[in-house]
Amino acid sequence: MAAFLKWLLRAESLVAALAYLIVASLLLGEIIAREIFSTTIWGSQRMAVFAAIYAGFLGLCLATAANSHLRPQFADGWWPARWARELDRIGDVISAILFIILGIVGLDFVSQTYATGDTASVIRWKLWPFQAVIVYSFFSSAVRHIIFAARPDLKPMPDITETA
Repeated sequence: MAAFLKWLLRAESLVAALAYLIVASLLLGEIIAREIFSTTIWGSQRMAVFAAIYAGFLGLCLATAANSHLRPQFADGWWPARWARELDRIGDVISAILFIILGIVGLDFVSQTYATGDTASVIRWKLWPFQAVIVYSFFSSAVRHIIFAARPDLKPMPDITETA
């Protein structure tokens, strides 16, 4: 299981980094084309937005993998410390359920886009492949939370350093 989580993290990190590289390249290329050659790169801004969507949603997966989501801490002292591990597992189960629900809603959304053949303006690309990352990220995060609930030893400790 640990090997699977490590492989998944590497794959998602690689795709997210590639997406950010595409965003930076397209926007830099657009600036160079406009400022030096007095022209534009057709559809570059739209393509950069799609790449940023990929990077952002994969960032959700990476945050889940690192256990670095923002979470409310106001109730941390309400229960005895000995309950912390079980409460953490319950939190992972609840998170998994929420991500599964969001994944199902996302799947419905993407399937409607696929069925209607919606395309992006300007570049005329089908939208569903770009929207599919939404479904993937929700289900990937759900799988991680299920694994963390079943095997708490695989869940990274959150970085709880405080900043003033």
